[in-house]
Amino acid sequence: MSVIEIEDLGIRRGAAALQGVSLRVGEGESVAVVGDDQASLTLLVRCCGGLLRPDRGHVRVGGVDVVAADRHALLDLRRALGYVSIHGGLLANMTLRDNVELPMRYHAVAEPAEITARADALLDEAGLQGRANEPASALPAEIQKVVAYLRAVATEPRVLLVEDPSALLPPRGRAFVRGLHRRLRERGVTVLVTDDDVAFAAELTDRQLRIESLSRGGAA
Repeated sequence: MSVIEIEDLGIRRGAAALQGVSLRVGEGESVAVVGDDQASLTLLVRCCGGLLRPDRGHVRVGGVDVVAADRHALLDLRRALGYVSIHGGLLANMTLRDNVELPMRYHAVAEPAEITARADALLDEAGLQGRANEPASALPAEIQKVVAYLRAVATEPRVLLVEDPSALLPPRGRAFVRGLHRRLRERGVTVLVTDDDVAFAAELTDRQLRIESLSRGGAA
């Protein structure tokens, strides 16, 4: 059963572009799409997350036609999705704990005390419990990227979408992300990442698809 289905995707945003991209990601599968142009690769996961609408083609995630979906359908879809943007995308004026709690509170996945306990456990797992009350803006980009991962998995999503997991991460951060992806595979979470670091992407996923030329697109 395919959880992510992309057919003949075409999109251009400025200099970044994809053309004729088709792929399928099965339930519980962990897949990386790799290439030399990360800006263009990023368009792929943003289309899957409903953040961008392609110029042509079809995108279905979890049975939802993302291209045709209205905002209510997209909101329902995002309850089942975790998303890590290339730069993390934390809210700068909020603490690390508040950032991790945010999607759990927004989607009301548990009682407030349980949400805080879950956020603290995730931060502790990443070695960041001592910095839980610091604002995101005061912390270096590599820590923000790790916390973005924690926020993405806090709701225990069925699907995780990641833009450029290697970006900003020092060796310690990469080690944490490797372990996190391993646990996601063990839990059967469907994962799609895009990265221009082919070796790191291979460490995180079971299957890698390379787009050799973004002007021609790729298929799987």
